[in-house]
Parts: sequence; structure tokens; C-alpha cells
Amino acid sequence: MTAAATPAPATPPSTRPEDLPLHEDVRRLAATLGRVIRRLEGEEAYETVETIRRASRARRRGDPDAPALEALLARVEALPLPLAALTARAFTLFFLLINTAEQVHRVRRRDAYRGQDVAPQPASARWAMQQLRAQGRTADEVRDAIAGLDVRPVLTAHPTESTRRTLLSLQARVADVLLRREHASADEQRALDDALEGEVELLWLTAEVRRDRPSVLDEVSTVLWYLETRLLDAGARTHDVLVRAFEEEFDTTAESLRLQSPVRIGTWVGGDRDGNPFVTPEVTLAAARRASHVILGRYRQALDGLIERVSIAAHLAAPDPALVASFDADRAALPDVWEANRRRNADEPVRLKLTFIAARIDATRRRVAARDAGRPDVEPAAYADAAAFERDLLLVRASLLAAGATEACRTAFDPFLALVRAHGFHGFLMDVRDHADVHKAALDDVAERLGLGPMDGHALRRELLGRRPLVGSHVPMEDATRRAFDTLRAVRTVQDEAGEAAARTYVISMTTGPEDLLRVLLLAREAGLVDLAADPPVSRIDVVPLFETLADLEAAPDVLRALLADEVYARQLAARGRRQEVMLGYSDSGKDAGILASSWALYRGQDALAAVCRDAGVELRLFHGRGGSVGRGGGSPVARALAALPPDTVEGRVKITEQGEIISQQFGLAPIAERTLEVTVAGTLLQAFDDWRQGVDPATPARFAAVMESLSERSLRVYRELVHEDAALFQLFLQATPVAELAAARFGSRPAYRPGAGAGITGIRAIPWQFGWTQIRLMLPGWLGVGTALEEASATPEGLATLREMTRVWPFFDDLLAKIEMVCAKADLEVARAYVARLGADIGLLDRLEAEFARTVAAVLRIRQTDELLADTPVLRAAIALRNPYVDPLSLLQIALLRRRWEEGTPEDDAAVGEALSATLSGLAQGLRNTG
Repeated sequence: MTAAATPAPATPPSTRPEDLPLHEDVRRLAATLGRVIRRLEGEEAYETVETIRRASRARRRGDPDAPALEALLARVEALPLPLAALTARAFTLFFLLINTAEQVHRVRRRDAYRGQDVAPQPASARWAMQQLRAQGRTADEVRDAIAGLDVRPVLTAHPTESTRRTLLSLQARVADVLLRREHASADEQRALDDALEGEVELLWLTAEVRRDRPSVLDEVSTVLWYLETRLLDAGARTHDVLVRAFEEEFDTTAESLRLQSPVRIGTWVGGDRDGNPFVTPEVTLAAARRASHVILGRYRQALDGLIERVSIAAHLAAPDPALVASFDADRAALPDVWEANRRRNADEPVRLKLTFIAARIDATRRRVAARDAGRPDVEPAAYADAAAFERDLLLVRASLLAAGATEACRTAFDPFLALVRAHGFHGFLMDVRDHADVHKAALDDVAERLGLGPMDGHALRRELLGRRPLVGSHVPMEDATRRAFDTLRAVRTVQDEAGEAAARTYVISMTTGPEDLLRVLLLAREAGLVDLAADPPVSRIDVVPLFETLADLEAAPDVLRALLADEVYARQLAARGRRQEVMLGYSDSGKDAGILASSWALYRGQDALAAVCRDAGVELRLFHGRGGSVGRGGGSPVARALAALPPDTVEGRVKITEQGEIISQQFGLAPIAERTLEVTVAGTLLQAFDDWRQGVDPATPARFAAVMESLSERSLRVYRELVHEDAALFQLFLQATPVAELAAARFGSRPAYRPGAGAGITGIRAIPWQFGWTQIRLMLPGWLGVGTALEEASATPEGLATLREMTRVWPFFDDLLAKIEMVCAKADLEVARAYVARLGADIGLLDRLEAEFARTVAAVLRIRQTDELLADTPVLRAAIALRNPYVDPLSLLQIALLRRRWEEGTPEDDAAVGEALSATLSGLAQGLRNTG
């Protein structure tokens, strides 16, 4: 099959009137960047970029005199290296500006809904409440469901995330200028245009990719930036919007809901040790302490605002007696604060109490900073824990209510109390993760040195039911073994300093059996976190199996059933309130089995795991380890992804990883962060009530499942044959994609290959596997195996009718098909062929892949009953059409630079080529999105 026979891209839709401001912003940003390049780099640089841009646009528009892709590539290959590098930077930074413009437009559309007397924005909290009311749900039902909500985005580090923290701040300033410009006068607009050019100037002079690989603590600083500047405010705003929507739509009050936020923020950064040798126990401690320092600083700022506002006079409203009684302890702990404020605040006891609270938070923050710096942490006035802080806040709240300041309490104080209850002294809920083999090797090492015999299941259970210490300082052990023990000791320290919630979850990668969890419990017992021999048993840690490969997902229900039936583990469950978390790995299962088979295995696994827990009387929380790309479980709008989860598996509890460039897309601007969390909370609430099986024939779910089983089996055979059973595809991957350059791009701290797993398909991590195929625009993990399976299933009228019915009725299948459709729309096989041909990879194999891609597109269009991909999502289709003319130059530059490095490289050029390649990697990630 030749490139000419590949499916044509969708026709760009006409611009909707409401999207004209977006196109105007893009033109303004492009013109501003052009002026900056011309002024700072000269006319030749400007003309080079403009010539390539115009030619690429002309080709995409189909202009009769436009150059073919081959001619464009020849033109790019002829560029001197300095001009090629400069052009790569220009298009990379243009995408950063386009992404900013699109985020601004999302804010604009959200505000349009809020500012008009129209129906609420779909997927918003108000919209969700109206849906529930229309379904006949009662206020009590909805109130109880809201009270049970627990939504946890978990931020992770990522070796394909390329947006520096410096650029995130710059993007936010550009967005602010664009938003302010809309309602400014002519004079103000000119001033704002000058400010915009200044920001773009700084953007051009700022390196978009770090010159050194970021350390784990650099990554910690980045996620703390999101926590401090975006997520705390967005979570509080989401909480307020949700409660207001409930109260107004159901005509009731819900004071209890105002004191408990449904959103808590998790992190793996600093805790995820699996395959990352730079995450040490010391780093874990430092990450937790810095998060604590940030959240305490936020509390201090809020207290300043309360001290300024809360000026209740005692002679007008008597304070609560308990508040007055608390001054004795405050005076003893903080005599200087008492002396400085007792006269000024003599008639304002609530303000005085807030002043004492602020001083205690200062002391607590100094204690955290001292610990992080390794200094003595003697601060007698510091709070012992978040509970002590909350008790003081409740004294203030009681006095506000006693004074009759009910509305002030509700609007000014209760949101702060809810913030404290959600984030404690920890800020982030840190998960710790390591590989099951690490724990086994550590205990085997200790057992061998102590002459205990094999540390099998029987030995593990015996040790857990006893209290004899397994190791002491005198026992020699391997460095890796000591690190495994020290990791759990670090968890104990984090909990002792910031509370159990700070680090109570331990995730076990590649779990295959109950013993994998028992080993972690034994390590935790040695750290003083677990005592299952006590009566009642004690445990301060949740051990979470992570099922990743297709085989592991299929075995997961049996593993969990055996675990819940285990007499020793039953004591762990009792200590943890009969709650069990299970993590599902979308990434490795996708790499292992392909999109269809892995998606179905994940769906079936969730359903079966929920049933196992229901039968055992255990509360299940599923942790979805999604990536940003379709091949790693992402690619869906949040509301649609939640609706596609199996019924009765969420029940108000959602925990989902947020990775790579998805973090900046979802949380980079404050209003977008608010919208993301609002949609997630509203979608989780709706998912608790919705069940697609209601209203269909009782036999329908089983009939659909049988079709999915067949699709899964057929697609798996195609995927496994090409990916796992023949080395040719992986060889093409290494030759035709820039995956080798990713390791040198300094995007993140994590290596691209699992340690000791080899350099083949089994050893490479799912993230770079997906990233490499996306860079060359083939998007292979998102469709390989799909075309054959769907083509065969739709070969008969009955089969086609069933697939159409599944799309119409079953949210899971509709979401799956939509993700595959989006991937196919973003793919460009002519560009992919240029990579393969120019870089000397296997063209014959590419022909086979193109045939499968064509089958996929044809089947999707047939099922959707349309002639164009994304026909019913014009916004996404327009976004792809807007981006493609600017993505193409980056692809061509990347091909040219890879050829230069691999075929013509000289030591003198190598560093410069590497820098330019890093720019293309970053630019394509920015331009294509959903990359990792």
C-alpha cells in the first residue's frame, strides 16, 4: 500500500462564530512571535520560518501550486543547522502560544455560559444537579452522594513532560493579557499588546527545555507550584460551586457539606521508586516536608485575611467561653504574642485567638523547614498535629456563630476549615510505589543472612502474626535491601511529622499474588507501621496491588479473592476499616495487548474486582493509572471517561493519575483547573446514579460482552503477532522514531527502560513506547489490531447493526470508539512514511501497518455512519486542522535532524543537533497533545 492510498484527513470544518475570538488570538500571537523573531534574530531567520509556515499551510489547504511533502522535506534538509534549530524553536514556541490561546478560549466559553441566562454548561455542577433532579432523585439522595464523594487526582512525574515551570508562569501571564484585552478600551488594548510582545520576547529568550536533567526535587517543586497556585484554589472553588448548585437546585441548605471538601490531591513525585533510582528515602522525606511547608504557608496567608476581617467586639457579642479559656495555654506558649496584642485586641478576643493561631502556624512551619534542612526542630509553640490546629479553628467558628455572624462564618470561615480538613498538614497525599521484586529480593536477602530458610507464604504469615524483630542494626544486608527497609521507615517518619494521611498508601508494581502484599506488610512492621499480632490489629498503611499486564489483569479477581480470604490479611483489613484499594495499570496493559484487548480487560477486571469486594463486605477504591494518550488509557473528555466506567465500581470514589503534558493542559490556568475539577466531581456524582443497563433488555449486556470478547481476542492476535512475536516492528520503532533521543532530552528524571528488563519490547516503558509512535504521527498503539477486529465483526448486516447499537447504548464502547477515532484523525501516514523511508526502516512492514490503519478508519466510519472522522465533534476537528500546518514543519525538521545525527553526525555538531532535536520533541508533544 502506498502513501497515496492512505485515508485522507478530515475536511476542516468551517469556523463557528463563537470560535472567531480563538482564531483572532492565534493570529495575534503568531504575528507577535514573528515580530520578535525578526527583531531579535534578523530578516533571514524570520523569512525562513515564514516561508516554511506558508508552504505548509498551502499544502494542507490543497493549493494547486503548493509543494508536496517530499519537496518540503528537501527544503528543510537544506537548512544550515543554526537555522534549522531556530526554526524548530519557533514552531515549538508557537505551539505553546496556541495551547495558551485554546485554554483562554475554554475560559471564554465557560464564562459565556455563566454570564448568560441560558442552560448551564454541559458537565458542570449545575448541569449535573439538573440532570439528577430530572431523574427524580431526592435532595436526601443527592446530599448523601455528595457527602460520600472522594475525588483524588494524583500528579506524577513523567519523562515526556516538557513544559518547564518557568514557561507555565509565562503562559499564565499571556493568558491574562488575552483575557483582559477583550473588555479593554482602545488605549488599554495598545498597552496590553505591548505587554504581550514583552512576554513573547521573554518566551523567545527562555530555554523551553532544561539544559540539565531535572532532579526529583525539581519535579517536586513543579507539582508544588500546581498545588500552591492552582489546585488549592480550584478545589475550594469546585467545592463551593457544587454545594451552591445543590442548595439552589434542590431548594435546601447543606451546612455539613460546606465543611468537607470532596477534592484531595495526591502525588507520586518523590514517592514513586519503581524504576527510578533517584527516588531515595531521603528524597521522599524532603518531598513530604516541602509539601507540608507549602500548605502551612497557605494557611498562614488565609489567617492573615481572617485577622484583618474578623473584628467582633466582645462588648457587642460575647465570645464562646471555651475560646476565652484557651488563652491560658496560648499565653504560656507565646508570651511575646500576648504582650504585643493583648491591649490592642482586648475587646476583640476572636481576632486575638486568630493571631495566636497564626503564630502557632508560623512555629509549625519553622519546625518543618528545620527538619528539611537537617537542623534542630525545637518549636514548643508549634501544633502537634492538624487535629490540634482544627480544634483551635472550631473555637473561632463557635464564637462566630454565637455572635450571630452566620453568613460571615459560612462565606469567610467555613471554606478555610474545609481546606484544612481536606489537606491537613500534608498538602499532598503521597503514594509510595516500588516493584514487587524489590520486596521479595530484600526479604530473601535477610532470610538468607539469618538462616531462616525461604521466605515463602507460610513464613511471611508466621512472621506477621508474631512480634519478633526481623532485622536490627547489626544485621548486614545488601544496599538495595537496606533501601527497601529505609523506604518504609521514611513513610513512618512522614506520618509522624505530618499525619497518617501524608503517606499512607504503598503501591506494589507487578503484583501477581497475595504474598506480594504480605511482604510489604512485613517490611512495614519492621518500620513500626504495622502490628497484626496486636488485639485489635494495628496498621497505618494501605497496601495496594497494581495489576498491569494483560495476564495480571485477568488474574486480578482471583488474586484479590485469595487475599480477602487470607486469615492474616483479614487482620490488615480489620485495621484499615475493611477498605481495600486496587490500582489498574492502563499503560503496560496497553503496551502488552493493544487498545481493544487492554480496554476490555480493564473493564472486565473492574467489574469483577467490585463483585469480589461486595461479596466479602469490603469497600473497594479503584485507582486508575491512566496516561495522557489513548494507548495508555487517556484521550477522553473527563465526563465521558467517567460515564464509560462500569456501573457500581466507582460509588463516589475516584482516584486517577494525571501525567505529563496533561497536567499543564488540565491545570495550567486557574480557570481551567477549576473547570477540570468541577467536571470531575460532577461526573463522579452522576456516575454513582447512572447505569446504562437500566432500560435495555436484560440479555443485552451479556450479548455486548460476547461481542467485545470476540473483538478483544481477534485484535490481540494481530497485535501480539506484530509487536511481541516478531522483532521487526520494534526494530522499525528504534530506527524510525526518536525514542533514543528522548533519553537525552532532559524532560524528566525517570529512565525510559525498566532496570534489568532488557532493551526490547518487554523492557521499554509504556510511556516512551507511546511517545515514539506519536512523534512520527503513526499513533500505532491507539489502533493496531482494531481494524481487523472491527472489519470482521461488521462484515455481516447483523454484526454491523450490533456494533452500531453498542455505540449508541453502551458508554464504554462509544468512548472506546471515540478515542480510536480521535487517534486516527491525528495520525498522518504520509508523514510517518517519510520518517520510515528517510531513516532507512522497513517500508514493507509499514505497508502492512498502513493497511491495518485503513481498515480501522473504514470500520469506524461505517459504524459511525459518516464519511469523515470526528464529524460529530467539530471543535476537535477544527483544532487538529488548525494545528497540522504547524506540526508538519516540526516533523520534517525532526526527520532532517535525525538523519544528520545518525548519518552525518560529527562531534562538533552533536550537541547542537541534540538541542534542536529536543526542541522538536517538545514542539510535537505541544502540538499533538495526548502524547505520553
